[in-house]
Amino acid sequence: MKYEIVYFDLDHTILDFEKSEKIALFNTLKYFSIEPCEEYLEIYKPINEKWWKLFSEKKYPKEIIVIERFKEFFHNIGYNSTIEFKKASEIYLENLSNLGFFLPRAKDLLEELKSFNQRMAAITNGVEKVQKGRSKALNLEKYFEFILTSEKVGKPKPDPLIFYEAEKLSGVSIKSSVYIGDNPDSDYIGAKNAGMDFILYDPHNNHSELNCKKVSNYIELLKLLA
Repeated sequence: MKYEIVYFDLDHTILDFEKSEKIALFNTLKYFSIEPCEEYLEIYKPINEKWWKLFSEKKYPKEIIVIERFKEFFHNIGYNSTIEFKKASEIYLENLSNLGFFLPRAKDLLEELKSFNQRMAAITNGVEKVQKGRSKALNLEKYFEFILTSEKVGKPKPDPLIFYEAEKLSGVSIKSSVYIGDNPDSDYIGAKNAGMDFILYDPHNNHSELNCKKVSNYIELLKLLA
């Protein structure tokens, strides 16, 4: 294989975050006796993305964004005065930590790489508790030597620190490593800041303007890694 170790982002790269997000949000709404609907999900998604972007830009810590996103969401759907936002955040994260789904063919990719004795690990901006829970549910330790979260490191991607910490944990130099992710702002810039090779997973060709290695499916990815 081309690299000593391959690092993966998790959500939207090998895990179906949207499926987990929908179930967790709907269960949270049900807890507060609010009837879930697709309209609420479409309101929540851009709010959640906005707050995580602010987190990656180091404008707010994780403890703030996981609550503020629900404050904004419930305000937008007209339940601002009747919801305890901290409780909503706790219920949502508890649900999310017990939900894990691979994207189609992602597990096959990991199995294939494992058959070649390819070393693998994960680097993510996700919440530590959630990633640990999903790792257990999906048996990710079968494939990954470790899952390193920004919460554990103390700084989110695109800060290069998390990549340097991964280098220490694996014992493999950054020059012999590659990072695979779906987000240009956090994944691509983070790997670039650390001096690590990067491959963009872009199945819907959303980032045609980005000048980097790209794949639209796992077959193409496997060819680049071989």
